[in-house]
Amino acid sequence: MKLTMLGTGNALVTECYNTCFVISDGDKNFLVDGGGGSGILRQLKHAGFNWQDMHEIFLTHKHVDHFTGILWLVRMICQYMNQREYVGEAKIYGHAEVLQLLDDVAKKLLQPKETRFIGERLHFIPVADGEVLKRYRTCNDFF
Repeated sequence: MKLTMLGTGNALVTECYNTCFVISDGDKNFLVDGGGGSGILRQLKHAGFNWQDMHEIFLTHKHVDHFTGILWLVRMICQYMNQREYVGEAKIYGHAEVLQLLDDVAKKLLQPKETRFIGERLHFIPVADGEVLKRYRTCNDFF
């Protein structure tokens, strides 16, 4: 298992990317947060990842420096699904409130032909405080 930091720092950094990281094991990746903005695509590429390999994502909270990178990934995933260039499904986990915000913002900013994949192949899965997902009881069970 490998941890790759894509960014670190506080919300107002200008010389580095905001906090986010990937936990990987072989060809399976779990992205935690997305930093702030489209730079997530560059950070993933720079670290040797293809953004299309991020099928499991966790969004910790709704602060801009964690949230907006995920919005960019939603945009890319939906566009590539629409173009039949994205393989499989994607899942974004998080608190119900942050996932509702992500859904609202995505549906206001993206085209309906793209957002139609939300709930169909791009799944927003709420996780409550203290909840343990039956499928992933430990990090090792994820992989």
